[in-house]
Amino acid sequence: MTTQQAQPSNDDPAVDTTDITGAVLTATKVGREAFGLSLLSFGVLGGLGALGALHWTAGLSAALIGLCASGVLVRRHSNYRWQQDAGAIAAFAGYTGQTAVLFHLLPPLGWLAVSALMIASGLWLSSSEGA
Repeated sequence: MTTQQAQPSNDDPAVDTTDITGAVLTATKVGREAFGLSLLSFGVLGGLGALGALHWTAGLSAALIGLCASGVLVRRHSNYRWQQDAGAIAAFAGYTGQTAVLFHLLPPLGWLAVSALMIASGLWLSSSEGA
């Protein structure tokens, strides 16, 4: 015979809301997180604006490099296939945009970016890690 234990109700203050990782979310933590993300966003926007004021290619390059890096990070740390695909698309868009900016700025720099991609692809394909 099993005994049934009383389950706490949702109105019970001892039961806190948790996020996907199991961490307890309180109003203070959520507010701090939102404020931190707002500061981060405005800081990145200010940095890109300052670089764009120096020269349009500097601001655009920083944004595209950030897009490429975030796509690589999303792709590596995602569990779902659609998230990995979105990360790959973001990384490819950032790289392609940066290569176009480099070709516009100075064609040998564009060819250098294409060559760097071929070198990285060759190293990845020839490594024994994938086999």
